Amino acid sequence: METLSEDQGMIASLPLGGTAQSSMAIRVTGLGKAYRLYRQPLDFLKEVITGKPFHSEHWALQNVSFEVPRGRVVGVIGPNGAGKSTLLKIVAGLLDATTGRVEVAGRLSAILELGTGFHPDVSGRENIVLGGMCLGMTRAEIEAKVPWIIEFSELAEVIDQPFRTYSSGMQARLTFATAISVDPEIFIVDEALAAGDAAFVNKCMKRVRQICESGATVLFVSHSSGLISELCDEAIWIDKGRVLMHGNAQRVGKAYEQSVWDQEEARNLRETKKLSLAIEATAETGKYELGGNGLRITSVEVIDADGNALGVVKNGQPLRIRISWAGTTEHNQIYASLRIDSGRLQAVAGIEGYDGGVFLDADGALPSRGSVVYEIPELALGEGQYFVSAGLCRHMLPKGADAILHYVEKAAQFSVSRNSLWHFTYIYDPKFTCKIESAE
Repeated sequence: METLSEDQGMIASLPLGGTAQSSMAIRVTGLGKAYRLYRQPLDFLKEVITGKPFHSEHWALQNVSFEVPRGRVVGVIGPNGAGKSTLLKIVAGLLDATTGRVEVAGRLSAILELGTGFHPDVSGRENIVLGGMCLGMTRAEIEAKVPWIIEFSELAEVIDQPFRTYSSGMQARLTFATAISVDPEIFIVDEALAAGDAAFVNKCMKRVRQICESGATVLFVSHSSGLISELCDEAIWIDKGRVLMHGNAQRVGKAYEQSVWDQEEARNLRETKKLSLAIEATAETGKYELGGNGLRITSVEVIDADGNALGVVKNGQPLRIRISWAGTTEHNQIYASLRIDSGRLQAVAGIEGYDGGVFLDADGALPSRGSVVYEIPELALGEGQYFVSAGLCRHMLPKGADAILHYVEKAAQFSVSRNSLWHFTYIYDPKFTCKIESAE
């Protein structure tokens, strides 16, 4: 099959052939895809009438080349908008390329969009046949699979009801079950399409694993470096339409994960700097000072052992938070407090200096400038983003609002990463020990 690009000439999507090429299931060479962007709908009409360009080009893919040997499971990983879906749609023949060449050897099945061929007014059973035929199966093939699909979808009680009467979750179950029933030579699937409750998603991923282990050639899209490392032999990391890395799945997955945390750390450090500047500005106005304007927090930082600012802390490693102050106060027994909130603003931890007898004026006088560093030796917070609020207080019993000399909400932020292939959103993620007890 040959198609003619509007701007770039001949683009071929051909079967691989010849003995020298028989070991390759997919070959992509110099692939590019450009979209025309118009600032307003009228610009398209102007372009048609005048023949002059009124558009800009956005290249979703640029000069992408790779090969997939027969029987290999290859993961495709990258951030949203990287070009992953565009690439796979071109490989699957659902989208024309602007430049380059795609060669495929073998029967290809793709799950890139759910619900193709499904009609709202016919029954679920009839839609299985329609959807399966749209996936390239013959009527005989799909009818032989109908009992398996009904059992897999867990929709036997409503399978003869009109599809429009199904909830969105039930529709997703049936469409994915139909799509996953194929026995392909080459299989392309986007993990994000495994929809439904946790149990059904696990069932879908188990079926994907079966296909990966069947000897089929698989292109598997996922945002999870852990899943890529588990299922795939190789991985392709795509960002901004280009292949950044192609190689061993675990190594590529780890490199991608490191880049995500690097970006997270840079963002957190930028945000903390903004917040620190805001703290200095509000301290001058006295907006957050209670009981006087002589003593103020000047900065709150998450730091490493050398005192350098951090944006990401690994679970199980020390968490150090430095609170700096400037100014004076007539009060004594001054201490610093902090609170750590989750990304959903749940208070998950806190430190009050007076609990440990840590007073900033312990030597008899409060320095006009100084800082205190609180350290949690082994951080047990789960993966995610956290905010640090801090205060300077005077010790008094009972504690009242006038005990707070200066308080700053969300003065710093940091993220916690797990030293694991898997990602979980626990708030509390402690180290543990265990032993196996035999029942014999």
